[in-house]
Order: sequence, then C-alpha cells, then structure tokens
Amino acid sequence: MSYFYEFIDYQKDLPIRLFVNSVAYVPFHWHKEVEIIYVLQGGITIHVDQRSYELKQDDIIVVNSMSVHQIERTNQDNVLLTLQFNPELLDEQRVVACNSLYQTSQNQEMYDRIRHYLAQMAWEASKKTQGSRNYSLGLLYTLAGHLMRYFSMVMTEEKQKNVKDYDYQRLNRVLQFIDRNYSQKITLQSIADQEHLSLHYFSHFFSDKIGIPFQKYLTSIRLEKAVDALMNTNHSVTQIALDCGFANVKLFNKYFKEKYDSTPGAFREVVTTAKSVDPARKPLTYEESPSSDYYEVDTIQAMESLYRYLELSQESSKAISSVTSVISDHVEIQFNEQDEGTLFKKHWNWLTTAGRAVEGLRADWQAQFLELQGRLGFSHIRFHGIFNDEMMVYTETEDGEPIYNWAYVDKLYDFLLQAGVRPYVALSFMPSVLARSKETIFLWRGYIAPPKDQKKWNALVREFVRHCLNRYGLEEVSTWYFEVWNEPDLSGVCWAGSKQEYFEFYAETALTIKSISPRLRVGGPALGYGSLWNDNWAEEFIDHCSNRQAPIDFFSFHVYSEYPSLKEEAYKLTTLMPPTFYLDSVKRLRSKLKETVMPEVELHMTEWNFSLYDRNLIHDTMFMGAFVIHHALQTLSTLGALAFWSFTDVFEESRVPSSMFYGGFGLINRNGLKKPSYYAFELLAKLGDRILSQGEGYIVTSGRDGSLQILMYNYAHVDQLFASGDWSGLTETSRYTIFEEKGNRSYHLKLDGLERRYKLTSYRLDRNHGSVFDEWIRLGAPTYPTEEELQFLRHRSVPEMQIGWLDAAAAEQLEQAYIVPPHGILLLSLQPQY
Repeated sequence: MSYFYEFIDYQKDLPIRLFVNSVAYVPFHWHKEVEIIYVLQGGITIHVDQRSYELKQDDIIVVNSMSVHQIERTNQDNVLLTLQFNPELLDEQRVVACNSLYQTSQNQEMYDRIRHYLAQMAWEASKKTQGSRNYSLGLLYTLAGHLMRYFSMVMTEEKQKNVKDYDYQRLNRVLQFIDRNYSQKITLQSIADQEHLSLHYFSHFFSDKIGIPFQKYLTSIRLEKAVDALMNTNHSVTQIALDCGFANVKLFNKYFKEKYDSTPGAFREVVTTAKSVDPARKPLTYEESPSSDYYEVDTIQAMESLYRYLELSQESSKAISSVTSVISDHVEIQFNEQDEGTLFKKHWNWLTTAGRAVEGLRADWQAQFLELQGRLGFSHIRFHGIFNDEMMVYTETEDGEPIYNWAYVDKLYDFLLQAGVRPYVALSFMPSVLARSKETIFLWRGYIAPPKDQKKWNALVREFVRHCLNRYGLEEVSTWYFEVWNEPDLSGVCWAGSKQEYFEFYAETALTIKSISPRLRVGGPALGYGSLWNDNWAEEFIDHCSNRQAPIDFFSFHVYSEYPSLKEEAYKLTTLMPPTFYLDSVKRLRSKLKETVMPEVELHMTEWNFSLYDRNLIHDTMFMGAFVIHHALQTLSTLGALAFWSFTDVFEESRVPSSMFYGGFGLINRNGLKKPSYYAFELLAKLGDRILSQGEGYIVTSGRDGSLQILMYNYAHVDQLFASGDWSGLTETSRYTIFEEKGNRSYHLKLDGLERRYKLTSYRLDRNHGSVFDEWIRLGAPTYPTEEELQFLRHRSVPEMQIGWLDAAAAEQLEQAYIVPPHGILLLSLQPQY
C-alpha cells in the first residue's frame, strides 16, 4: 500500500538528504523534513500552501515541514538540487517564507547567501575531504540560522492546527481513493459522506490542504491518466475519455486543450511521430513507490549556475587551498632486507598499444616509439587497421579476383621487429571491397561490416599469415598473437553484424589461422564497453567456439571508467565508481569464465585507460600517474597482459584539436612531451621481480642483484559530482577541481636487516616535479609552442631525482618518514654497493 507521507532516509553521516535530480511529476505528498529546492536548469511548477509557482533556473523555494506539495516539469527538462533536513533545526513556532520569486534588488543578498550555503554544501558532499562532515554540519546550522533570521514568521494557530496527524491521514485516504476510482463517478458529496463530514467542511478542508478545489484536482488526475493512455496504448480517444472518467469526448477535449494546448489526437500524433516523449518521464501513479517520484540524471554542467555562488573570502580561500598541506593518511611500511619475497610477473609492460597501422609509418610516431621502447622495452604492440584501405593490402580485379599487396605491412613490421617488439595483430577492420555494407567508425573510416564473402576473408587472412611466415619464419611468427576483430559486442559501433554472425566469423578466422600452423596463437574477442557486466556475451562466445571446436588461446577484453551501455541514456557517459572497478571487472570476467569449458584461459586486457573519450582533459594531468600505478599494482597476478591505450597522441580516431594538451589517450603527446602516465610506467619498470611487502598505496620489491625498491603513491579518485557526469569543473587550464580533496599521505618506512652499503636514489613525481601539463600552465599554456618552449618543457617536466648513501656500518636499520601529496608518486631505489 502506498502512502503519501514520505519517509526521508538521511545520509549515513549527516541529518540531511542532499541530492541532484530531475523531476517529471511528483504527486501531492508531505514529509516531516524541511525541503529546499534550487532549480539548476530548466523549470518546474510547484503547488504548495494553496498556491502554484513556476520556478525557473536560479530560483529557490523552501517547503515547510508537513506542507503538502506537488511538483511538475514545465515544457522543458529540469535539474534540481534538493536539500531535506530535520525541522528540529528551526523554531517549531515559526515557518519559513522563502521564495525567490519575491526576490528584489533590496533583498537579493539574502537569497544569494542561501545559494552560497547550498553551493558549499554540495561542494563538501562531492569532495568528502578531511573534516567534511563537521564542516557540512556547520554550514547546515548556519543556513538554518539564516532562514530563521531573515525568512521566518510566527506560525498562526490555523497553521499549527493544519499539521495535526489525523488531518493528513484523512487526506491520504481521500487521495488514494481518487487514484483508485478516478474512472468512476466521484462527487464531492460522496467523499464527504465517506469521511463523515459535511459537504461545506470537506470542500474547505480539501482546498486548504491541496491548494486547488476538489473538482479541479480530480480533472487533473484524469488528464494525467489520459496522457499515459495516449502515449502507451492504442485505445481510441473516445475509449480513453470514458476509461478516465470523463462524461463525454467533448468535455475531455475541452479540459485537455486547456491544460496541454493541444487536442488529444494531435498530442498522440506528435508523440507517435516524433517520439519526443520519454516513457521514463510519464506521470507516476499512486501505486508506484514513493522512491520513484524522483529519478536521477546526469548533471553535466548543471552545477555551473550554483557554483557561481561558491566564491569565498580571501581568508577562506587560503584555508581551503591549504588542505593539500594537511596529513590525512598515515601508512606504516616495515620489512626486512633478508625477506625472500614472492616472485611476480610485470604484466603492465608486456604489451603496448597505438591507434592504427598507417600511423606507424609516420616519422614522429616511429621516433616516439623508439624512445619509448628504449626506456621500457615492451614485448608486443597492438593497433587497429592492418587491413584498412589506407594500408592498401586488398583490392580485386574487375572479375572479383583478389589482389594482395603487403608492401606497407612489411614496411611497418620490419620497423617494429628491428625495434625489438612483436606484433599483437588485431585483425580489423574490413577492406571496403570485402565489406558487406558501408558502415564505418572513426575519422579514418574503418569498415565495421562482416565480409560479404566469408571465403574471401578467410583467403585474405590465410595469405597474410603465410606471407608473414615466409618473410619472418615460423619461430618468430609463433610468438605473435592474432586477435580477431575489436569490440564486436558494440553492435552498430564496431561491428555491423549480429552477435551470432561474429561468433561464426571468429570461428572461421581462428580455424583458418590454426590450419596454417597449430603453433600460431589466436584469440579474442576484444570484449568492450561493459558487456562483461551486462550480459552473457563472454559465456555464449566460448560456448559457440566449443561447439565449433574453434580455438581460443587467449581471451581479450577492454576496461574504461566510462560506459554508455551502463546508463539508460545510451549516448551519455558515466564515470564508474569505485576505483576498484578495474580489478572488479577482472574478477567478474573470471567468475563468468569459471562456468565455461575454459575456466583458466589466459586473460589479456588489451585496452585500458581512465576514459574512453580521446578528448578527456584528465588524461594529461598528474592524476594519470597515480592512476596507472594504482591499477597496475591492484591487478597483479590476475592478468597475462595489461595494455594501456595508447602510447602516443599521434592518434586520429577523431579530428585533432589545436591545443597540444587536449586530453589524448597517449603516454606521450603529439609534440613528444612525456606525460605523468609515461613516467609512471618508467617507475614501475624499475621495480624488482619479487614482492617483499604490499599495501594501500605502496609496494616493496627486490631485485636479483640485491636491490630494493619502495614505490609509494597517493591516489585520489574523481569526486562524486564528476562521477555522476558533471564535467563543469574541467576546463583546458583548470583540471584538478574535479578530484576528491585528499590531504598528503605520510609514509613511515622502517627497514631492518641492512648488511651492505646502499646507493639511495629517490624519484619524485607530482604536480611540481614531472607533470608536463602543470609546467605548460605555468609557462602560460601556449597553443602552438615554439621549439625553444618545447625544449624548456622537456627539461622541466621530468621526475625529481636525488641521490644519497646508506651505510650499514653506521646503522642496521633505516627508519624515515616521507610525505606524498595527492596524485603524487615517490620511488626509493636502494642499490647495493660492493
């Protein structure tokens, strides 16, 4: 049974409920809590205290405790910030009269002060920094005091009488009766008799509580039911009119046109033709749970109107900026040099990635790769487009006979092999001549359709593999990996066929490769964009391959923090929480595979990054350094390969912006400048091959030469506001306001059992040491830097390195404290001296 009294669940640590939402329709209801509604975008109509108000962007209204109110969207979408709090914070003998429709130039400052407090509370709720709860409580009490001082009035005896419980219980019964029986003949007299009241008394009772006469309310409910029927049934207008309680069609048309400025037939035609009405926003019925009165939405840019009021005094600004100097976390690291440790595999520098094959023929791409390979020494490299038209591998004669051309493939593969890296061959995309249809992806137009002739595709793959064998030999090519297609689960995006068509396409391709030599390794399906969370794609793929006896030597998949398929609005992105998502994804996939015939198949994460946008400004920031290390260390021993996407911003899936720091995927930007994510890989590469100790924010390793490495990092995730989709705090020159505000992390390091003299080298990477984006900002953020400016940035944006000596003769123990700021990384390398 549904009740119109709403029970508010407070946040676990505060006596409030603060949330951003969008409203389609919230029926008349009431609650004990005081409610403040701030319109961030769009508009609403709210019925409260016997009045109706149309609020627009930047408007505020306070709904008092136990005040019956209803909310409707206007002709435009809305985003609201709603604060609900315990009325005990206010004087029980007073009510708040706060409605910004009555704002004037004389009292604007009083309303702006409310906006300021709401902005600060929203900011604190999003950041959750140290002391956030206490600070939020202080803001709440200050806000309550402000309302009492400037917007309250003594409650009249009539108002005190109206909040009696039995009145609202009676109203609850009446509203439910109307909702159940709206299609029947209902009169004011019949309900008055039902409640044992006189007609006159009940008429005034209803109007006082709801704010509109009984008959007008009944007509409004019937119209809402009619709208739902027009949108979601094929019933005739006449039938809908009668089903919804209207005496005749003429009366139905009259009332409908008065409210919606349209006839019912015209309304249905617009909805059917344009499909402009979102079913998720239909009026709610009273049988629905009160919790469904509000539905959550992405808040992209919605907070901008509120954050205009976040300006602080100079003293407050200094206090907030100093939060990064506060120690918010203490970590103890203790180990003994004599510990044997646990052997582990570095899965993060086995496979690197790039955009597409033809980019690998560019001089700047090759120069960057040679530098990367010289420092990090990857084993394999993966990229798209080896069969793209621009690689000119496949054409046909007029008679449809295949013509193969491996000139560009040889040029690229020769370079890679000479650089000491092997191909991880992504067999995509389709040559246009072979494509069944003309759908493409990316700026460079990769054809995503299945082949119109599977035998010709098989022949292309066969000739390609044979050519590689003839040129490089079986011993070499047997160390390569052949991955069949890219993200075929993204139907219509990366694959223009059905799921079953891909399964069969994979089986045919894999069997073709294995028919040349069983030593060749083939796998897939490069699963992406959340399918491992949403459905049984992985299990069905393996089952099909098992039935077809098609080999799977490795299972590949992709993980990003944002997935369109995890939202109702498939075109919107949401950042997923918590920061364990990558490890959780691996565990989920492994649990799925345990139910198949291949429970222990080798797993390769052949793409991962923070965002699937190649224009996410976060990618250039210091955040990415700690992000890389955090996930690389979290996923240890769970994967055969962890392949960061991608090594360079020489990358053209979409049109390249003018700014040189536009949020590209790469470890290196297009000018050859190394980002913090690059240096994170360099520091990871310095780790030994045995783990002596590992915990939150650190790892201790040892090398075969007796060296020791202590890697510490302070990972700060994006805040809840950004996670919900609000990117308003992210601009070209300001990119750090969207993270949780964490203080510094203190590490207390204690090393026992020293027997030798050590050379102690420290590498510090943070916003002041090695972050090229931050150096670029300090330089003035030039869009087109000169060569002199580029050289300056190259020299300035490297980790700080310091060298010292540790003599075991002087002390058998090292005990030292280290401070690491948010997004910061510190590596201590102890090299034994002989």
